[in-house]
Amino acid sequence: MKRVKFLSKNFFLIILFSCCSISLTAQISTLGEFFAGGVSDAGKLFEAYITPWANAIGTSLSGGWYNTAKPHKLGGFDITLTANIAFVPEDAKSFDLADLGLSTNVDLPSGSTMAPTVAGETTSGPELTYLIDGQYEVASLNTPQGTGVGLMATPMVQLGLGLVKGTEINFRFFPNVKLGKYGKLGLWGIGGKHSIKQWIPALDKVPVLNLSLMAGYTKFSSSFNLSVAPEDIDSRPAFDRTTDAISFDDQTLDLTVKSFTMNILVSANLPIVCFYGGLGIANTKTELGLAGYYPIPTIVLPSTTPEVNDNSATKDPVSLEIENNDGKPTKPRINVGMRLKFGPVTIHGDYTYAHYSNVTAGLGISFR
Repeated sequence: MKRVKFLSKNFFLIILFSCCSISLTAQISTLGEFFAGGVSDAGKLFEAYITPWANAIGTSLSGGWYNTAKPHKLGGFDITLTANIAFVPEDAKSFDLADLGLSTNVDLPSGSTMAPTVAGETTSGPELTYLIDGQYEVASLNTPQGTGVGLMATPMVQLGLGLVKGTEINFRFFPNVKLGKYGKLGLWGIGGKHSIKQWIPALDKVPVLNLSLMAGYTKFSSSFNLSVAPEDIDSRPAFDRTTDAISFDDQTLDLTVKSFTMNILVSANLPIVCFYGGLGIANTKTELGLAGYYPIPTIVLPSTTPEVNDNSATKDPVSLEIENNDGKPTKPRINVGMRLKFGPVTIHGDYTYAHYSNVTAGLGISFR
């Protein structure tokens, strides 16, 4: 508990991270209206809308693993507070509804079909009309606006411990934190670094230059509370005919992001300053699920008034997996940075160039 309070008071990025997460929760509640078009179409809309932030989280999780290519000696260690901020590229701040393969139950607008993603502008998107059997209208609404937040911050604590033969093991974590009534989140990770300079005779004699290979895995887990009721669907609420067997009170958005990165590191370690860089790859996988019952409107003839009943309400309607950045093949990442060392105290910062770029800053204590 003391550890959580310390981080909450002293690590300002927790505030930014929490605000981003709460904004996402509010927007997802709005997206719940898309269940008017059925589970399949809702899943496609969810994925298109959320993917930029999911990718940004994955990118930030792949950063901050190192601030030098030189591993700790046996018994050496460091404890570092690290903050990663990933930036959503402009081409991921909107999506085309016409490219999602929505069913014929969704009537697209005749004009522009471009809509903002969660990282996009704070303006509503095009209007969609939902039909059942191609003739009974159950809802007409605009796609939700973006948050206007084109970045994602992930703070964490990292520990490095020196082993034998130029090998170092790393652990990272962000303690499970409750976001009040909105939900909870946390992360953990494990990685390692191994000096390959020692196996190259020509380099082994150069005192300043260091060359290593590193790999790291991080898992971010979160659960956000949602509230989507039949009356939230359209300006003409679907009539709620559900019985006590169906409850819409236990809805959650469960978001898990797993990130793996591998890099070749090089650094020039001088007495006070260290210049370092890395070249490698990063791969992310996002698992997104909606748990609980959600209202799906239907038409029960001869009435043409939309209603939600025990048969149409759907439990755990969405389960998605998002691979890599925008589904594209893993691309090389280039990283450059600098670390200052004043006795045991270190301060470092670096920049990673990729489709989703990332900035890292850290403050630590290191004993080599």
